Amino acid sequence: MDTGIRKATQADLKDIKTILSFYYLDTGNVEKNLPEFIVAQTNNKIIGCACLDLGDVIELRSIAILPSYRNKGVGSKLVDVILKHAHDLTDIVYLRTTSPVFFEKKGFTKLQNSEKKIIWKDCAQCDKYDICRQTAMKNLLTP
Repeated sequence: MDTGIRKATQADLKDIKTILSFYYLDTGNVEKNLPEFIVAQTNNKIIGCACLDLGDVIELRSIAILPSYRNKGVGSKLVDVILKHAHDLTDIVYLRTTSPVFFEKKGFTKLQNSEKKIIWKDCAQCDKYDICRQTAMKNLLTP
């Protein structure tokens, strides 16, 4: 399978939101963050996406692959491209995930759950914090 990775465009909005919806991921800020999204494409079909959110915390987010294309290296390619871009901007990238094993393979390490409230304002204010299934992780980018 020949998969290309490219910057997302306005024309990709619907596909990105559809892919994120498969995993109940937030689609509310896709338009605002579109310049930071990348997409995976095969045979002119968008099959995955990822975003490097450049807010208060530089965070890898909104990474998702269409179910029928999972376990084919697409997510790994997306993460590699995001981390390469991040390397020019920061020394550390954070993320919150329900798939920590995948991200450990990409060099991320788990943080203590209590660190979520310190790093992310939305975690500090979340009424589901005590039952949250997301693992907080970081990747220290090497020079």
